[in-house]
Parts: sequence; structure tokens; C-alpha cells
Amino acid sequence: MGGSRLITLLLLVSFLVLLLKGAQSIPITLVQSAVAKGAVCLDGSPPAYHFDKGFGAGINNWLVHIEGGAWCKDAATCLSRKNTERGSSKKMKTDMGFSGILSGKQKSNPGMT
Repeated sequence: MGGSRLITLLLLVSFLVLLLKGAQSIPITLVQSAVAKGAVCLDGSPPAYHFDKGFGAGINNWLVHIEGGAWCKDAATCLSRKNTERGSSKKMKTDMGFSGILSGKQKSNPGMT
């Protein structure tokens, strides 16, 4: 690996470490009741999301992260993502780090507090 590539990689890793350092761990929420209604992921697992509510003066504010699976344009694209986080809640992160504008911390996101 060339010197400039290594420096770029180290800077990127350092940035990501700093970004994630302040991240809050937000657990996944599975929507089990949706399965009976036929609202499921490509592999039949229940839909899921990550939810964080505000507090203090921002108690009525909230953040929701829904994994972007997008629409399948044909059977091949559906099959290619069926066993990934884009097609299965079983493959999604069980905890997601909310940071920056998704943070519940006053300094990073004053609208949540």
C-alpha cells in the first residue's frame, strides 16, 4: 500500500473512531404483529427499525432509522439481497450507534433535548 493511501486510510479510521465514540447504542425493534398481516422482509422475517425518543424539552421529538432496502426491480435483485441486512431483519444490527445529527446528546443534536 502506498504512503498516501495508508495516510488516507488512517485518517478515515481515526475519523470513524471519533464519530462512533459518542454514539448511543439504540436497540432494534421487531414488528412481530406485522407478520400476520403479510408485511415481512424478503426472507419472511418481521420488519424492524431503530427508535430513540427525546427527553427534557425535546420529549415529543424522536428519531427512527429504517434500513433502506429499496424496491426490487426483478426477482434477481430480490434474491441477491434476501440474505443481507437489505432483505432480512435477522441480518440487521441488533444495536445501532446513533451519533452526530442522530444523537440524543445536547451538544450534537440540540433538537432532541
